[in-house]
Amino acid sequence: MRASIAVSSSVFLVFAIGLICLSGLGDDAGAQAPERKSVAERLKDLEAIAPTYEYTCPMHAQVRQAQEGTCPRCGMPLSSVKPSFTGAYNLDVTADPAAPEPGERVRLAFVVTHPTTGARVKDFVVNHEKLFHLFIVSRDLGEYQHIHPQLEDDGAFIIETVLPRPGLYKLHADFFPTGGTIQLIHREIATKGYSERRPSPVRLAPDKTLVKTVDGTRIRLELGGGKPAAGVLIPLKYTLTDARSGAPVRDLEPYLGAWGHTLMLNADQSQYLHSHPTEMLPDGENPSKLRGGPEVEFRSMFAEPGDYRIWTQFQRTGRIITVHFTVRIDR
Repeated sequence: MRASIAVSSSVFLVFAIGLICLSGLGDDAGAQAPERKSVAERLKDLEAIAPTYEYTCPMHAQVRQAQEGTCPRCGMPLSSVKPSFTGAYNLDVTADPAAPEPGERVRLAFVVTHPTTGARVKDFVVNHEKLFHLFIVSRDLGEYQHIHPQLEDDGAFIIETVLPRPGLYKLHADFFPTGGTIQLIHREIATKGYSERRPSPVRLAPDKTLVKTVDGTRIRLELGGGKPAAGVLIPLKYTLTDARSGAPVRDLEPYLGAWGHTLMLNADQSQYLHSHPTEMLPDGENPSKLRGGPEVEFRSMFAEPGDYRIWTQFQRTGRIITVHFTVRIDR
């Protein structure tokens, strides 16, 4: 049986930041307002004054400006775009079975339609070697998947997966319709028998030490720039060593066109950040012959304070290594 997943969904607000760096917006605004505005509120204020933009971040569609530069949220170079439509697209999600048993295979289908014409969208832009990035995260943030539905001839994206534990899962869909902008759309799916009866808030416990060993690789995370705070571009520096020999890892392989991938979510998954390393792969080189490490740095700006879980993926000897840390971001 196929059934549409009925949920409350949200598309990330399309913020406009013009030519102003986010970390410096609070001075004038704070002087005029009785209370200091949050980063999210200051970003919202810029919507009304943003110029027509021609450049955006490949990872953060909410970053828009009139001339080239780098993204203030992750530091990536901005891409030139002239979309014919800048709003949110529609995303219909169906599951077969509609409420799978934990551990049972479920077939997910994603159909994108244009918000004004209603036409099914069939053309998409490749972003980091894929047309569609799907992140499936359990409500308690204990389960994580980064997978890639395949585009069928009829325009539907299809993938099969397994929800290993009972409960509610968030679906974070990341795709780029041709002629539009990058879309970040959120849906939900629940396993059989799940009942949303006043669920208690999810609470995350920040890690006391930011060092973990996964699949033979010891991974250390350092948050640069002093005490991590919202509204500030924060370097996330990873250092990788071989757990057995202690030697620096120098055999990192490119994964989806980068030295790694990072997803960051707060406890209720309302704040979503998808980032790539600041060091880009060299142009003109055969990716299969490239090797990197032992250090990989990301940069990100957290719009709101709170506890965040950070999943980062690397590739060694053809295997994907997934590590996660939980950190606290202050005001």
